[in-house]
Amino acid sequence: MEKIHQAGDISYALLMSSEAVDTLNIDVGAVDREGFIYFHQKFGMPYKFLLKRSIESGHFLFVSIAGNDKLIGFARFEKLEEQTEKEIKGKMNVVSPSLFLLRSMEVHSSFRNCGIGRVLFSTAVYYLKGNVLTIPDNPEAASFFSKKLGFTEVTDPIGNSRQKYEGYLMLAYPRAVALWHEIATRYPRIVYPELIDLYESLKFRLNMGKVIPCNDIKRFDTLLGECDGMLSGVMEKEMNRLLNELRRCAGCNA
Repeated sequence: MEKIHQAGDISYALLMSSEAVDTLNIDVGAVDREGFIYFHQKFGMPYKFLLKRSIESGHFLFVSIAGNDKLIGFARFEKLEEQTEKEIKGKMNVVSPSLFLLRSMEVHSSFRNCGIGRVLFSTAVYYLKGNVLTIPDNPEAASFFSKKLGFTEVTDPIGNSRQKYEGYLMLAYPRAVALWHEIATRYPRIVYPELIDLYESLKFRLNMGKVIPCNDIKRFDTLLGECDGMLSGVMEKEMNRLLNELRRCAGCNA
């Protein structure tokens, strides 16, 4: 498992082998029980079989995991075309990005409508760095991809083979890469929950005149540095202002 991002107790990762699926706790939903339900209801397909076969077929399987092993979301991608490069003025440049097909995506029913799907998808496409195609099989999915993630209808032949993908939606590179920054900027509490919680706590304690340990200030400095410019400019500026004020008031070299 290659961990890509950590948000509180939720990990976003790429599974590297089918054996990794055996370590996951996968809730299969039912009428009276929350869990993963779509593929089980539609195809009667065991989820471990689906995920293992995906990896064995050479697909990219990205997951979101709560705690140590509870699966709360997955997204499966198939690479359709490799990127092509061309030498321009002595430097290799990408002239046609890789093309990926999002084959399926599902979030545990108790974790829906809270941003998990958006963070999972944006983490995946940031890692893949290419054009992403999908063909939604219901209106709800189509609305999610177009309104929440910025997919648009495919109108012209695309890729090296100039193939037509009628009925497909596409998230084009570099928009696919920029989506991660947009999600982090718009939903910082989902992407960086520990940072936001600590920021609000430090701000409250400073306003109340409470003594703030240097270790808390150092932790805040570390978490802020790990964002690497992914927050909105206004929020990052405010956090840096608070950090400088905390350092001055506490008199420590955080």
